[in-house]
Amino acid sequence: MLATVQVALKQFKGTKRLETIDKANNQTVVATSDNLFKYCEYAGAAYKVSGATWTCPGNCQSANTAGTIVDYHWSLNRIPSYGFVAHKDDTKEIIVSWRGSTTLMDWVADFTVVPHSWPDQIDGSAVHSGFLYAYNAAASKIKSVVAELLQKYPDYKLVLTGHSLGGAQATLAAVDFVTEQPEWADRLELYTYGQPRVGNAAFSNWLSKQSFPIFRTVYRGDLVAQVPLIAMGFQHQAQEVWYASGGAQTKFCGSDAENYECQNSLSPLQWSAMNHLQYPGLSWDILYFFIGNADALGI
Repeated sequence: MLATVQVALKQFKGTKRLETIDKANNQTVVATSDNLFKYCEYAGAAYKVSGATWTCPGNCQSANTAGTIVDYHWSLNRIPSYGFVAHKDDTKEIIVSWRGSTTLMDWVADFTVVPHSWPDQIDGSAVHSGFLYAYNAAASKIKSVVAELLQKYPDYKLVLTGHSLGGAQATLAAVDFVTEQPEWADRLELYTYGQPRVGNAAFSNWLSKQSFPIFRTVYRGDLVAQVPLIAMGFQHQAQEVWYASGGAQTKFCGSDAENYECQNSLSPLQWSAMNHLQYPGLSWDILYFFIGNADALGI
């Protein structure tokens, strides 16, 4: 497995511009491969940061993340929900990162698929009840800390990120934040990696039309990005960014929530649990994920 991780990282060289359209203002929003890598490093760090200090091997020591200050860390083992709220002064950003699943218990929550009507502000919207349960467990304190930081640092942007279950919670947070605090939308960016489908078409379509940048990143045939199934009433949000063949071939997939020229072009025989561990930027933190999920993922 180490060899496959190293290959994925080596393929991700140089800076590639990925452009999308700010739907509200008809402006071009640019994401670079450097940013995709950077916020995946923060997503990976959520597996390792265990307290109020920015100390962990690999991801906490990179040029992108060094000097980050942790403002709040949570760890709710039975829910499951883990992550941190942090800020970085030289780049003027507030980062909230949710950790992915690391135990079979997490995956039980991942596949508690019964839809739950949420939020009230979106007509017909329903989301995965297990994901919402995990998000809500820590949401109140997270929002309180974020509100304080946004007030303290009025020129900082707000970045939400997460891998796997963490990406699902980051997606729910983005919707929660902008429905409860619409003024936050102008400062918000959402980067997820290997997230499962979170909600139904009403949820997805509403989110896809929001003005803040969304980069739902998928690595090759990552199996987790294909669950819950569309046939079960779930739908991804735009915008998908697909690593079609490792980090060397990055495709921006436009405003279609389920683009059949991107990962959906693959057959189920091409879906891969191992690809879920190979996102450029996760670094060696994925070993922690792998050890806890080998049986659950069928690897």
